[in-house]
Amino acid sequence: MSEVQQQEGSDRGGKHKKVRAKKSSTHVDMTPMVDLAFLLLTFFIMTTTFSKPKTMDITMPVKDNVEDKDRTKVPASQTMSVILTADNKVIWYFGQEDPAQPPVTSMATFSQTGENSIHKIILEKNALVNNQVKAVEDSVKRGLIEDKEDVIKAHKSAVKNAEKKGLIVLIKPDETSKYNNLVDILDEMFVCNVARYAIVDLSESEKELVKNTK
Repeated sequence: MSEVQQQEGSDRGGKHKKVRAKKSSTHVDMTPMVDLAFLLLTFFIMTTTFSKPKTMDITMPVKDNVEDKDRTKVPASQTMSVILTADNKVIWYFGQEDPAQPPVTSMATFSQTGENSIHKIILEKNALVNNQVKAVEDSVKRGLIEDKEDVIKAHKSAVKNAEKKGLIVLIKPDETSKYNNLVDILDEMFVCNVARYAIVDLSESEKELVKNTK
């Protein structure tokens, strides 16, 4: 830091007073820093890619007065009912719900590696569609299908919807099930390539079935 020395004039017989050093004050202009901060902020805002919300299509049954003869008939062997209950447990069975003849049920969990994993069960039951989806992935690796996300997604959707013998899942949460279990089972529909699924209310006979199963 520079020092400015000032020599004062003499008085009282020409004697000199002591030299006193004066310190100059320092000042930093922050205006350019503010401009730089705004320039960087503008740059990051303009170049940042914001995450896009992801949605999942859910088919909800329509409550109307359509007669049974006008409803779409699906084979019982393709229809799988998944009942979500308390304690992260899952009850599943194949076939249509019939109060006169209770279905044969099985228990499952949301574990990915367990013997009764609902993930493994759905993969096994939907093996036909899964094999076709894998064929699309193999075609991408061999260069037969363009390696673009939207193109691959369109091909997978086409093979899933074209397969009329694919698995149909009816998701039925009861009053004691957790919300995250519903989200998990919806994720399984996507991971296991289930094209047709719906969230359905439990019937009275199924509520009794849940009580007896517990």
